[in-house]
Amino acid sequence: MSADASPSPIRPLRLLISLGLGIIALTLLFATVGYFFREPLLGFATLFVGTLGGLGVAIGFFIPDAFTVPLPNDAFSALGLAGGLDFVSVAVWSTAGSLAGGSTGFLIGRKLSKTAWYRRVMASKGAQVQELIDRYGGIGLGIAALTPLPYSLASWAAGTSRLRYWQFLAISAPLRAIRVTSVLWLFSLGMWAISG
Repeated sequence: MSADASPSPIRPLRLLISLGLGIIALTLLFATVGYFFREPLLGFATLFVGTLGGLGVAIGFFIPDAFTVPLPNDAFSALGLAGGLDFVSVAVWSTAGSLAGGSTGFLIGRKLSKTAWYRRVMASKGAQVQELIDRYGGIGLGIAALTPLPYSLASWAAGTSRLRYWQFLAISAPLRAIRVTSVLWLFSLGMWAISG
């Protein structure tokens, strides 16, 4: 792909299908792993919550939502739930960590967008997301906040856009809460099915 070529556009139907398949795959994976490794996972989850508590869940969301590392943040909400934190606490800590990570990503985009490093990372990993935010602004951010698109890259791209920080938060906060809570609810259903 040449430097002048624009990324292929994100297709909404493909994104919705990916979201649905991803949710099904995550739920099946969690249920399968939970079924076969129930005791060690519960032991680890209890240790995780006993050591780090809700802050550990928040950190598990912060890191991938700020720095675009391949760390499955939803696994941390599952650990929190399996380790004994109640549903609402896990949802609040997860959402807070995600928003803190997204805010850090917004700042990265705002402060580092002119650097060669930023352009290289976005060209290799985030060209489609950058195009989505450039084209649709807040609507594109909303799509990324709810779907399998990397929220970290969308936050970086939002930092380069005309969106103000308060707009970024006003869009991200409710949508990330919905996304985090929805996936957590699926995990809780999987845990209920395994234990019941």
